[in-house]
Amino acid sequence: MKWHDFQTDLAYSLEERENEMFDAFYYRAFPGLQRIELVTDIATQRKGIDKILTFSNGQRVTVDEKKRRTDYGDILLELWSVWAPEKGVAKLGWLYTAQCDYIVYAIMPRNIAYVLPTLLLRAAWATHKGEWLKKYPELKPARNKGYVTRNIAIPADILLNAIYREMRNKMVS
Repeated sequence: MKWHDFQTDLAYSLEERENEMFDAFYYRAFPGLQRIELVTDIATQRKGIDKILTFSNGQRVTVDEKKRRTDYGDILLELWSVWAPEKGVAKLGWLYTAQCDYIVYAIMPRNIAYVLPTLLLRAAWATHKGEWLKKYPELKPARNKGYVTRNIAIPADILLNAIYREMRNKMVS
């Protein structure tokens, strides 16, 4: 049985070559970006903030970077970061807890990244949660040492369209 290891995954997420790739992407994707700060403080990282982007007008934007090693045509949403009910432990996943402005979700083999506004992602989840849980069952739990992580994979086009619809709402119901 393959076990996931947080430290191994963290090391993968911090690979310098890919870190430079992300930074180059940010400079292309965000006009006026002046500086990128890599967050090294563990307490801030636990809030789902990997980088702080500072713009020429002084605005600051926070991002949480997610990398997929394999392209499955979906975006994996973490519902539970720690799931061990037999131990009385359940900790909500980044879908609920990330305090960043954007989730930057990269599919490494395809060399593409989705810039997902965290609030709109959560709004799309709230709107479609019941439907998606029926249509896209949770994946087999990812086993870690002493606990599991629970995720749901939503087809990328479905999730992106749902986020778009959240951006374009009627003012009056």
